[in-house]
Amino acid sequence: MNSNSNFISNKSHILNTEIKNKGFAILDNIFKENGWHIIKNELNWICYTKFGNETDIFDIKIAEKNIIVSIPIKNSPFQFSTSFKDYFMASEYVEERFFDFIKKN
Repeated sequence: MNSNSNFISNKSHILNTEIKNKGFAILDNIFKENGWHIIKNELNWICYTKFGNETDIFDIKIAEKNIIVSIPIKNSPFQFSTSFKDYFMASEYVEERFFDFIKKN
């Protein structure tokens, strides 16, 4: 097997990885349907990026009392971070910001 087929196999495995934290399963599907993949897949930490744009990262960290999300700022090397008290609010916020981020201007 040559290195190119190894890359394709690894890419396929990454894209088909099942999310461990089921509280964000719907969000996981949204990212994957839009060509993004999970690079951190823990119960308390989930992170997405896109091949070719690895500096654009959507990061979700589940802490004891809140959920911290960090989203990329379009056309910038910086991230915006905020926190929520529950999964629903965090998920809704990340979904909205994700669609804003990928929207073509």
